[in-house]
Amino acid sequence: MELLEEVKNYLDITWNLTDEEEQKLTGMIERGKRTLEDKIGACDFENDTQEKSLLLNYVLYDRSGALADFWNNYKGELLSLRLGNKVKQHAEKE
Repeated sequence: MELLEEVKNYLDITWNLTDEEEQKLTGMIERGKRTLEDKIGACDFENDTQEKSLLLNYVLYDRSGALADFWNNYKGELLSLRLGNKVKQHAEKE
């Protein structure tokens, strides 16, 4: 399933979006992907991963105008993923 369709399903959007609404939602997804990769490092948004779950929630919070709450609510999870990526990078260098 395409990521946009998964996001629409997650947000319970059951109606057909206008082109403008779809473009807005796609923008939120892309901004979320870039922002999470900046915070965490390399992310897998295609498979059922913790990063994808965070992206879905990021879009949910963004759409609700509550991004500050997202960063507060998921701070621990973001830090854990970031540290895990750093450990993995270090291990690959060894």
